[in-house]
Amino acid sequence: MNSKPFQSSLALHPLRAVRTDKPRGPARALTPSTGARRPTPLWYALWLPQLDQQPAMDGSQQARLEQIAASLGSLSATVSIEAPDSFLFEVGSTLRYFGGIEKIRTRLHALLEPLLRSWALPHHFHEAASPTPAASLLLARAACNLLVYRKDNLRAALGRLPLHTLSLPERKKRQFHNSGLYILRDIWRLPSHAVAQRFGHAFTRQLEQSLGHIANPVQAYHSAPIFCSDLDCTYAVENKQSLLPGIETLLERLCLFLHTRELAAMHLHLALVHEQQGHTEVEIMLRQANRSHAHLQLLLETRLNAVALPAPVIAMQLRVTQFAPFASHSATLSGVPVAQEHSAGLDDLLPLLEQLQARLGNRAVRSIHCQDEHCPEQAGLDRPFGERMPTVIVPPRGASEETQRPCWLLAKPVALRQEDGRLFYYSSLRLLSGPERIETHWWSPQEIQRDYYVARNRQGMRLWIFHERQASTQHETRDWFLHGIFA
Repeated sequence: MNSKPFQSSLALHPLRAVRTDKPRGPARALTPSTGARRPTPLWYALWLPQLDQQPAMDGSQQARLEQIAASLGSLSATVSIEAPDSFLFEVGSTLRYFGGIEKIRTRLHALLEPLLRSWALPHHFHEAASPTPAASLLLARAACNLLVYRKDNLRAALGRLPLHTLSLPERKKRQFHNSGLYILRDIWRLPSHAVAQRFGHAFTRQLEQSLGHIANPVQAYHSAPIFCSDLDCTYAVENKQSLLPGIETLLERLCLFLHTRELAAMHLHLALVHEQQGHTEVEIMLRQANRSHAHLQLLLETRLNAVALPAPVIAMQLRVTQFAPFASHSATLSGVPVAQEHSAGLDDLLPLLEQLQARLGNRAVRSIHCQDEHCPEQAGLDRPFGERMPTVIVPPRGASEETQRPCWLLAKPVALRQEDGRLFYYSSLRLLSGPERIETHWWSPQEIQRDYYVARNRQGMRLWIFHERQASTQHETRDWFLHGIFA
């Protein structure tokens, strides 16, 4: 083949001056058509190689990408970050609103150039627009700065692009070079079935997405929600009850914010501002995300009653530092009988536990968690209720009695009475299973070697007892102890 790698001579031209085709009609091509017809999609792509060539030294590279994506949100409702140095956003539906592609490009440069200068980066970038996201990215990363309005002209616009602009592994690029293939036009001269058989279906799929023959999903970027609302008091408030109407107003704003975005709150922060006295902080940590006005107001009122105000309040601020997607519950159809299989679980206790946390403090309500330790004294952790802990795999139901552990461990093992070779706890004990041998790690300061058994007395109590494998005293006696009681 006589084709050579394509060197673009259009890279220095602005987007508005370089087009591979013209719209068929000014009103239909640049703006949504009248009637029920949907506007033709037009994807705008940006390539900023300086972001990848000079990454942020403080680890804020992702923050830069998100800041640019947030700025592009003023031009389009669909913005996608194509890491590490590219962006995609749809402008076909906003052409009429902004007054054409030239006005969009002017706004784009006004947004990005100050940002790049503030980061001490070169303020130039490459751009392209076409009906498909993949084609726009290829044109932008090839520094062509082209604008393609119609999908029919994509094949001609992409034909001169070098193959190394495609996102392909180095092995595949060497394969193309060794085969004498340099530009996309060389690929399109070959039979399609032969290309797929020789270079793989992933490569042909990328080409089909560029031409718009198959769908190319784009993952839209959504910025993290932020809620912060302030309320000034008309006069300095000394009584807590007088603060409740203001808190109710802040909660109404919050619930409206949550409902419009289908979110729920997990962590609320109420700051009461005092004159020359700093702030009084009131925090509400929810175990289950909630957006009920009544429930949130009850929690804030309960916590507020337990807080002492050092000075009169002149302003209030409500912030939400953690959100969660709202999970709705489906109701049954009227008149349709359903089986009543409701059983009381943790979800039924959550409102009560959250009220206790609001009244007593977040660290006053505790919960027990399991951790991956074989020693019984170290297998349980006492943590504040709601604190996230790593998931521990629990043995399935039906496990053998040798592997069962009681829920109730004594704070200190109790020595068992022995008479005539029999063990007693209220009455004589009968061993049901065992032994389960447990030893501490070799690096532990206190060496423990025990054989655990499951036993039962005549009263029907199932007990977890152990036998010391080492002598506990100098008289070489190995005692038996009660360590836990099964429920």
